[in-house]
Amino acid sequence: MAVDEETKRKDALELFQVDTEAILPFFQSHIAELRQFIKEREGENLSLLVLLKQFIRVYRLPFNMQRYMEVQRQYIQEKLESENLDRQQAVSHWIQENASHHRDRMIQLQCLYLEKIKDKLIPEVQALLLESTEASAS
Repeated sequence: MAVDEETKRKDALELFQVDTEAILPFFQSHIAELRQFIKEREGENLSLLVLLKQFIRVYRLPFNMQRYMEVQRQYIQEKLESENLDRQQAVSHWIQENASHHRDRMIQLQCLYLEKIKDKLIPEVQALLLESTEASAS
């Protein structure tokens, strides 16, 4: 699927929303699920980077839920201010109409960011997986 230039620019601008300090702790806190996810795909011969992206897409979790909710709150607030709507009705409408798209967008940005930091991230995640495997074997 080809990506147009406007989408590339938007992606570059929105990457700031990814909390870089939360990435490794995210994988660490989900290490058991990640190990199982990887184990289930052993025969597929996929790189760890591809597996990490698939994991994020399947589990649909932001690296930092607090930051994710803050960004979502900002989007809602901007909509309220720009359209001068009743707050409760506008929030409800925004959630119904946009929450799923917002989460999809955040997951896409996280995957793009993994690509950007793969050289540093992959060895760190490999170490986490190794530690986790050794700890479970003890």
